[in-house]
Amino acid sequence: MKLIVLVLAVGCMASLCSADTSAIGPKYGVKPPPPTKPLVKGGSDIDKCGCHEIVAKLKRVEANLLKLILNLRNKYGSVYSELLDMKKHVKSVSWYVGQTSETGHNINEQLVSSSLTLAEIMQSIRDLTINQQSLVTKTFLTESILDLEGRHGEQRPPAPEGDIIYTSCDDERITTTGTYLVQDAFGEPTKLVCVLDFQPGAYTVIQNRQDGSTDFYRGYSDYKAGFGEFDGGDYWLGLDRIYNLTSSGDYELFILMEDFEKNVSYAKYANFAIGAGSDFYPITKLDGFSGPAGDSLGARVGVLFSAFDIDVDNSESNCAVTNRGGFWYTDCGMCNLNGLYLKGLSGGTTGMFWETFRGANYSLKKSRMMVKRKPMETTTAPAETTTAAAETTTAAAETTVPPTTTTLAPETTVSAGK
Repeated sequence: MKLIVLVLAVGCMASLCSADTSAIGPKYGVKPPPPTKPLVKGGSDIDKCGCHEIVAKLKRVEANLLKLILNLRNKYGSVYSELLDMKKHVKSVSWYVGQTSETGHNINEQLVSSSLTLAEIMQSIRDLTINQQSLVTKTFLTESILDLEGRHGEQRPPAPEGDIIYTSCDDERITTTGTYLVQDAFGEPTKLVCVLDFQPGAYTVIQNRQDGSTDFYRGYSDYKAGFGEFDGGDYWLGLDRIYNLTSSGDYELFILMEDFEKNVSYAKYANFAIGAGSDFYPITKLDGFSGPAGDSLGARVGVLFSAFDIDVDNSESNCAVTNRGGFWYTDCGMCNLNGLYLKGLSGGTTGMFWETFRGANYSLKKSRMMVKRKPMETTTAPAETTTAAAETTTAAAETTVPPTTTTLAPETTVSAGK
């Protein structure tokens, strides 16, 4: 707009310069200009109007306009370049978003597929367990043969030739720790280990593990009847026999353990008993703990015995499968004395462990669960109390045996849990 006004002004000035003022001068009191020299023909229009300064200013304006246009063009190019870069970044981000969405979709599909596969595996395990329960086992055949023999004659099978049948591990004829054929509260004489190293009284070993020669990952029927090498090797006495024992009197429980560093420790419970098989052999008594190995059995009264094929533990999972054993499980933790024989650090809870002794990830070298009948408390008439006490004191003085200390291995000593 300024440029247009400037051009119009220049045009007016040029018209005024070329106009003839001689005719109108006298009317308005304007003197005519003095005569000038005639213009030289051939001069430029600028020379004729005398507009050199105006033209110079116009040229400067034109130069400034050109500079402004060039600057605008440069800025436009820079902005356009940035817009192109932003467009590329937007495309790149869009590609990554698309890839992430596709990856998330693939992960969801894989999770769904894994869940279906896991469900199929669990179903296969249940089918295998059902099939395993239907298979004929050695225990079932043995019981069937014994039943058939019992039908032909009610006589008990004779004891092996040369073996002496003892009434129990408390039989006076048993004087040292060893394997004996005892009758006790069992339906028939049974070979087992009697321990006399912790006087007074003798312990009956209900679980013995020392070298891993017997597999303890078994079904419920095996744990019910008992299995293993009853002549001194690894064995489980059987839930039926343990029930018969603990229901015939008051018993205490003594658990002796040894690790692979030759450290021996123990846990003792003053009262122990289990219920009948119709109730899945629950622990009915367990109290009076003492011992340096720590209390890894804890509060288990009422807990049922579980195996991999009969899951009646106090956990949402099957602890017998998780821990690869059979026991009175409470949430699969603290102890697993019937677990796998893994020889030391195992990295899991499938080994033969006692958590308060060496931890849940350490599989022990030896384990021995033993029960001992507590002496029956007798009462006498008041008149006979003094005499009975005197006789008891005399008998005790004659028969007292110095207490001894035992080890699962000759070179080991009893120690507290690590």
